[in-house]
Amino acid sequence: MTCPRCEGSVLELQDVWYSYGRRPVLEGVSLEVPAGSFAALIGPNGAGKSTLLRLLLGILTPQKGTVSLFDQPPGKHGEPIGYVPQGINLPRGFPLSVEDVVLMGRYGMLGPIKRPSKEDRHRVAESLDQVRMAHLSGQRFEDLSGGQQQRVLIARAMVSDPCLLILDEPTSGLDPAARARFYGQVCDLQRARGLTLFCASHDVEDVAQHAQQLILLDHSVRASGPPQDVLKSQAVPEVYHFPPPHVHIE
Repeated sequence: MTCPRCEGSVLELQDVWYSYGRRPVLEGVSLEVPAGSFAALIGPNGAGKSTLLRLLLGILTPQKGTVSLFDQPPGKHGEPIGYVPQGINLPRGFPLSVEDVVLMGRYGMLGPIKRPSKEDRHRVAESLDQVRMAHLSGQRFEDLSGGQQQRVLIARAMVSDPCLLILDEPTSGLDPAARARFYGQVCDLQRARGLTLFCASHDVEDVAQHAQQLILLDHSVRASGPPQDVLKSQAVPEVYHFPPPHVHIE
């Protein structure tokens, strides 16, 4: 499925505040992500990235301000959202196949009997083919490499035909070559299907090569815009306490 062309923002936060007890984590956060773009959320540990993602997924509710996906609060927009976590923890030896993991992404679309149809299995096969993992559909998920597991999680996120894909530190633990392949694969899907991507990442140099927008978060938005502009801003050394990385943007 190709996402319909639309104007404006798919994802928007306006003056969002959130605290854990007396500890403020997000302070007046406002940002917009245009439809069909790739935005990357960067910032140090403890900057509030995980809390912001939980707000987008509807796990948390802002204590002040608004969060909108497709002009509606999370969970009320009716549009499927794909989510790629850092990984999934399975009990050691749990016999879950690659196909089983991707099929999880169809559970919300199954009927009351909860039995997958031929169409569900066709979509699983199609999604695995898109990430070049169809040949390993019967393999146990736990036996795959870290990079292969992340490709399977992309397929799981894409099997419900989302137009917004949210990624949470998706390249954590991957080597540089695997990170480059991962972002290349995600960007191929974005272009082919008109996806909007929102990715929280510590891999500033890698994600800056692919994103159209960098958002530097340190409890509030310290800088936002094209990667080359954000990385040259004074906010980067102030937030990270070291000079900004030298990144050649192609």
